Amino acid sequence: MSNFRLFLLLAAIACGMLGLAFGFVPLYRMFCDALGIPVPSIMVGQAGEAKSITHVSDRTITVRFMANQAVGVPVKLHPITRKVKVRLGEDVLTAYRAQNMAAQPMDGVAVHTIFAMGGLPGTDINDYVELQQCFCFEQQYYPGNEEVTLPLSFAITPDLPAGIHTVTFAYTLFEADKANLPAKPKNIP
Repeated sequence: MSNFRLFLLLAAIACGMLGLAFGFVPLYRMFCDALGIPVPSIMVGQAGEAKSITHVSDRTITVRFMANQAVGVPVKLHPITRKVKVRLGEDVLTAYRAQNMAAQPMDGVAVHTIFAMGGLPGTDINDYVELQQCFCFEQQYYPGNEEVTLPLSFAITPDLPAGIHTVTFAYTLFEADKANLPAKPKNIP
């Protein structure tokens, strides 16, 4: 293969990758719409609606916590507690730990996805989660070779639809200067 053909092939691949990078957000939205996955409707920096929970229900559900980090991020993120049983309307306080495995500090941004198991397909679980304190969508500093604790405080509203038995908080940690953040969900204060 001549050098010119190789150049054209590599240029075509680079253009295709660039086009895919710009098309990822609309493709993601189309994918979520096709599968009935709710897409956050508020943008980063906008305030969400504050909910006020007036009572605690006798109904209990399981809340699970998951974490991972983007490729190349030296900070290992993990929940302190993997699973809890909570009553609807009850305030829950837990935390995640992040350990920077590199000597140099890093600024990072954690993005969460909250999803439910059970209930009607397409239910936007974000309407039933009141986040009181969350490290998500805000830049955090991770010192080199150190561990930090990231608190998470929330409540699941008592009007959670029947059939939903498990809610999962899944966080992904990105390096701040490389993060292409999605919209901030409407339940983030």
